[in-house]
Amino acid sequence: MIRIAIIEDEPLIAKFHQKYIEKIDGFCCTGSVETLEEGIELARHPDVDLILLDVYLQQKNGLDVLKQIRSEEINVDVILITSANDQQSLQTGYRYGVVDYLLKPFTFERFQASLLRYQQTIRVTEGKVHQSEVDRLFHPHEQPVVLKPEDLPKGITKETCRNILTVMMEHEDWLSAADLSAHANISHVSLRKYLRFFEEKRLLEKNVIYHSFGRPLQQYKLSQTGKNNFRHF
Repeated sequence: MIRIAIIEDEPLIAKFHQKYIEKIDGFCCTGSVETLEEGIELARHPDVDLILLDVYLQQKNGLDVLKQIRSEEINVDVILITSANDQQSLQTGYRYGVVDYLLKPFTFERFQASLLRYQQTIRVTEGKVHQSEVDRLFHPHEQPVVLKPEDLPKGITKETCRNILTVMMEHEDWLSAADLSAHANISHVSLRKYLRFFEEKRLLEKNVIYHSFGRPLQQYKLSQTGKNNFRHF
């Protein structure tokens, strides 16, 4: 069982994270705190394997928790979760060895993929390590993805996949969900299901634009993997 602690200053968001964790086998939440000082103390606890760390903690920088963890050589891993869409936070997290970086808002599927990838990393490093396993962990996007129509899950059809992918092939620029819905003549509800599937299979790239008010704008375009798989549909 992988034990996860949450450092998040918004209780409602922390509760959502905890519910997400409870849905995934092999993980449990050992606690949640709201301040930088509490976060450092929590990181020192021997019963914590992984920390979900928000960058902004009550007008303080959660990255200071990460730096303190590394300076004390505490044996714990960190996933940064934040709405801060800035390169400096990303670079700092990368340099201090975070295992993933999640931008709010994110889907349960993306959250689950992050934890399962971490779980796989732990399992591989517990035994004898082979180069092929290392490559799958550290260079996942270099592994070829071949998606065939017969491999499609229930509720995802070849015809609708081709319809949406054709629209994306014909447009080089980023497209919003509203754009895709209009061009592909598909409802927003159905489209979201296909976009989640495409993102999981790395068939598309996603860009999030944050505004000073309202919800962030999510845009999509076909990835190279998506272009390579287009012919299968």
